[in-house]
Amino acid sequence: MWEKEIYSIRMKVIHCIKDIPEQKLNWQPSQGKWSIAQNVLHLAGAETRFLTLALTAVKSPLKSDSASVDLSVFDDASIKLKAPIEPSDEPQTLVTLLAALDQSRQLTNNFLETYSKADLEGKYMNHQRFGIMPIWQVLELLGKHEQRHLHQMNQLKKEILS
Repeated sequence: MWEKEIYSIRMKVIHCIKDIPEQKLNWQPSQGKWSIAQNVLHLAGAETRFLTLALTAVKSPLKSDSASVDLSVFDDASIKLKAPIEPSDEPQTLVTLLAALDQSRQLTNNFLETYSKADLEGKYMNHQRFGIMPIWQVLELLGKHEQRHLHQMNQLKKEILS
């Protein structure tokens, strides 16, 4: 399911940012709150980290009796999560943001072109926040993470365009 859903979510992210005036992409609603540009850079960076972790784990997968990990923390916006890496606050252009999303998506495409769910059955990776998880679940992680930030960007967009 998530192998299809991640593409739909990404199209929603792109649709969200495409009609925002470029000078507003870098607007921060308050000190310590991310701009839309920072959210996009964070998504691209997270996708790169998630998929690099998964692709590395495929070469030396962990063995485990664990089931899938619970990623419902992404579903509740009231739960604040601290990002391990803060995105740059350097001004970005739409072209730069779209390129970052495209570049990170190449890793996901490579993963999906190379492996099937059956190929990775019983193979696990270690995620710094969620612990031992099935490698294939990286797609759910990616999708839920991106959905969460899409919601934040849509809220920001309303503020910007109102």
